[in-house]
Amino acid sequence: MNKIAFLFLIYDIINHESIWFNFFNGISKNKYSIYIHYKINDNLEFFNNYKINKTIATKYADISIVKAQNLLIKEALKDANNKHFIFLSGSCIPLKSFNYIYNLLDTKHSYFHIAHPDDCFPDCKVALKYIPKIHINKASQWCILNRPHSELLLRGADDYLLWFKDTYAPDELCYISYLSYVYGNNNININNTSTLSNEIISTSYEEPPEMATTFANWEDMKYKYVSLRELKNYKSISEDELHHLLRSKSLFGRKFKPSCYYSLNKRFYYDMITDK
Repeated sequence: MNKIAFLFLIYDIINHESIWFNFFNGISKNKYSIYIHYKINDNLEFFNNYKINKTIATKYADISIVKAQNLLIKEALKDANNKHFIFLSGSCIPLKSFNYIYNLLDTKHSYFHIAHPDDCFPDCKVALKYIPKIHINKASQWCILNRPHSELLLRGADDYLLWFKDTYAPDELCYISYLSYVYGNNNININNTSTLSNEIISTSYEEPPEMATTFANWEDMKYKYVSLRELKNYKSISEDELHHLLRSKSLFGRKFKPSCYYSLNKRFYYDMITDK
């Protein structure tokens, strides 16, 4: 049976671990796997046994983040039944039920939220000595990879880790740029009909954020409840906005702080994210 691998990158805790416990509760373990890379090894209430054995020290917006992601992919690929690989942070929450997500994802596709290629520069100027500009792309770190792309990215790690080692936020550059390079495609966007674009379900940074598989509320986005300053860290969420996100196309949301639990602890929310 096909499985989904949930790949968590956390500092020390999963902010809403009890919500995730409810999300997985009652789901056959033949349908999912969980892998957790941690920065600080604090005890987790429900998912401590899912921590991977090897971890590395990570820094914000640094190439070490990509190396940590690769460790998660490497572990998850050991299970031949894992067909999709979903990256999540410790501040993520589910916005749909497991079975909704399981039935939605197509093993032929990976899923990326992609920026305009011009957004890569000038930060990526240092990478031009390794890779042509036409292949440099930017996408949200919180992507969903299928198995063929995951295997390809692991094999090519030495290349893109070198290309983007000196750029800012290489976690937004490595995977989508390497896939473009290997497939020989130009810059990727949602209107591209290239071979790679046929293998990727993509959304655009220029679209409302609740179109992405993982929602994040940045300032200046086309969003009804837009953040007033940079990336919103939710301390609470109104019922109106929560209903809006649950009706949206997003499967997950971030960044939700532990204090947000009280505004998430609603029957209508649990009805949406559980399969009971």
